[in-house]
Amino acid sequence: MSSTPPPPRFRRRLLAVMLLAGLVPLVLLGVVAQGVLERVLSVSVAPVEAVLDEVSVNLERQGLSRDALDEARLNLAQAELTRRALARRVPAFITVLVLVSGCVLALAAVLLGRALTRPVTTLTEGMWAYARGDLSVRLPTVDPPRDELQFLLGQFNRMGQELVAQRERAKSAEQIAAWQDVARALAHELKNPLTAMKLSLARLSRSDPASPADATRISESVALLQEEVELLMRMTQSFSTFARLPAPHFQDVPLRPLLSEVCALYARTSAVPVELVPGPEVSLRADPDGLRRLFGNLVKNATEASSEGASPVRVSAEPSSTGGVRVTVADGGSGVPGVLEGAALTRGLFSTKPEGSGLGLPISQKITHEHGGQLRLEPAPGGGTLASVELPLVPPPAQVSPA
Repeated sequence: MSSTPPPPRFRRRLLAVMLLAGLVPLVLLGVVAQGVLERVLSVSVAPVEAVLDEVSVNLERQGLSRDALDEARLNLAQAELTRRALARRVPAFITVLVLVSGCVLALAAVLLGRALTRPVTTLTEGMWAYARGDLSVRLPTVDPPRDELQFLLGQFNRMGQELVAQRERAKSAEQIAAWQDVARALAHELKNPLTAMKLSLARLSRSDPASPADATRISESVALLQEEVELLMRMTQSFSTFARLPAPHFQDVPLRPLLSEVCALYARTSAVPVELVPGPEVSLRADPDGLRRLFGNLVKNATEASSEGASPVRVSAEPSSTGGVRVTVADGGSGVPGVLEGAALTRGLFSTKPEGSGLGLPISQKITHEHGGQLRLEPAPGGGTLASVELPLVPPPAQVSPA
């Protein structure tokens, strides 16, 4: 899973909705308030001035003082000036009020949006950790939950606990299945030599004490016992080697020279030619000893599956569509009945070869897994078996061990 942060579309949409929900009524209220104020401030004092003029004429006719009237007219003039000033400033006042209210609303929307999306961000971080295989991560929660988002975080933690329990159950089931495979493999491999040893011992025990010893029969039985004991020792050594495979030590490895060494080795010891198909040079971060063992097992199986005079074993290496490298080993043997990959490669660890231990493919599968790759066997288009190994140029961090 990618560790890049998710696009902030939800936060942006939430901010837009909150701004629209707040600014639209605010603007409408500002327009209405401006209209009301302009209507109120549009009331003119001209009619009052006309009345004052008539009163002034009457007072003059009657010879009365007009001081109070002049003072009233002065106050009225000041009121008119104030009205006109307010009428000019109302639009600017309403605009400033709307802008300030909009800024406050935007700030509140941003803070509220962060508060609402913070649990989503926390949940996303937890999902990244689970995707990396770290099921020990627990998200901060409040008990009892304050809202639906807190409840969701609590459910996420409970899901993590259940996944841990399921992983343990799956691990136990895999261990049981692995022991069952080992038991079947050992029973299959030990049956033949033990049967031969039993027959040899029975042949020795049938000798008549009164008759002279049959040196030929004794020597044959002892030789058969010795041969079967040596076979059991080879099998024991193979299982011991598989159990003690060294940890990989990764370094930069040019792949084609390594494949050339493997092909040259088995071309000298096999009756079937082994060819390395020309192709581009590829370098990757890998364990060279592990790759030699991996490709050596595949080439060895291919040469043993091909009869003498069959088409040569062809090994090729090319960049894969996933950005790594793909190595294929094709033989001209009888082929496999279907596609074999994953657990099918390690199921039934027995061999049909006289000196085989049945551990070649499991060892190859283990090395491929340590490099973060995939091993696959399938029928070749023209007959035979096509073994393909896809490896990343850089192994996953969980696979890397210090060199």
